[in-house]
Amino acid sequence: MKFFLKRDGEGFLVLNQSARTKYTVLQAAENTKQKIIVESDGKRVVAAISNKNMVIRYFSVKCGKRFYILVPCVGDCFAFAIYGSTYRFAGNMAEGRFSLFDVDKSPIMTQKKCWGKFGDGYEINIYDREQEIFALSVAVCAALYISSAQEKPVLT
Repeated sequence: MKFFLKRDGEGFLVLNQSARTKYTVLQAAENTKQKIIVESDGKRVVAAISNKNMVIRYFSVKCGKRFYILVPCVGDCFAFAIYGSTYRFAGNMAEGRFSLFDVDKSPIMTQKKCWGKFGDGYEINIYDREQEIFALSVAVCAALYISSAQEKPVLT
């Protein structure tokens, strides 16, 4: 499944291949954290993300009955460590292009910067339908982290 994530004011829109809005991402700031809600096109909340900026900036993601913590780690390339899953990253998240794999190397998602009829944003390919909401939540967290770090994703 292919989606497009693009900025929409203070939030994001997740568009399908037909350019129809499938999910809306809304943000609200509270003291040291930012609350992010992912709503389906029927206005049903499908994920809640907290962006906390303590000693380090990290995200907590609740999708359905699962709960994940995404903590940025810096090495040869920037990525998140995801507590609560066996997923691993490849690529460079700071440049907006990365892949997410399970421990058995089965692909979960890929993301890359794109420019097109949907405007500037990210193209997201999700390979595991059951992980759609989580994969989109990871894409939102990456986009927020990139924009807050004032990194400029580049076309390769």
